[in-house]
Amino acid sequence: MVERAFVTCHMYISMDGKIETEIEGYPDCQIAGDIYDEITFSSSKAWGCGRATFQYLSDESVNLEDYEPYTGELEDHFIKDEIYCFAFDRKGKLFFKDTHNDYGGKKSRFVSVLTRNVDRRFITYLNKKGLAYLFTGEQELDLPLFLKKIFDLGIKHFYLCGGAQINALFMEQDLIDEISLIIAPGVQGGRKEVTFVGTEDVSKFPKYFKIKDVKVLDGDTVHLIYERKD
Repeated sequence: MVERAFVTCHMYISMDGKIETEIEGYPDCQIAGDIYDEITFSSSKAWGCGRATFQYLSDESVNLEDYEPYTGELEDHFIKDEIYCFAFDRKGKLFFKDTHNDYGGKKSRFVSVLTRNVDRRFITYLNKKGLAYLFTGEQELDLPLFLKKIFDLGIKHFYLCGGAQINALFMEQDLIDEISLIIAPGVQGGRKEVTFVGTEDVSKFPKYFKIKDVKVLDGDTVHLIYERKD
């Protein structure tokens, strides 16, 4: 059996299961958000999200025409740090301005997770910005390879923090060992807001988990932990 990092899908959701939980005028929802962040950084030194989640951090003014294609071998460029923020960016679309993500009162080093068909000009951009990156797959993300690589780098526990699509990719491959849900005491009510797992192809669903722990925390927040049911 290949050794890999243990995966916890850790999400902050409303009572109706939505990822979008900015419920105005209800301070207890902010308490739930703070609890979510505290658990994230106290439980693991590595967390990550899909491209869409991080799009708001991307510098849209970057033009790859301004960069020469990288001509060397496509090798991982990992930089050791205390906390890591992995961005699953298959084709290289996220142009981070800084080497670290300043979130939740912590600075997490960005690590772009790429495929080998990425535009080589994007690699030049990453190198000039001093950004770290890993290659995990040819055309599509090889998630088992990603988990093995970070395990070999000393990361034994990975927190997957959304969005719905990357969560579904991990789940359909049975790579989520545990689900941690921080439930804010509010109902979104909207139909367009996504749930914490979402995909058009449900051929590999449903998946089943069993309860591991339940806690009632400050601000009427509930923390549910499920483990995979083999």
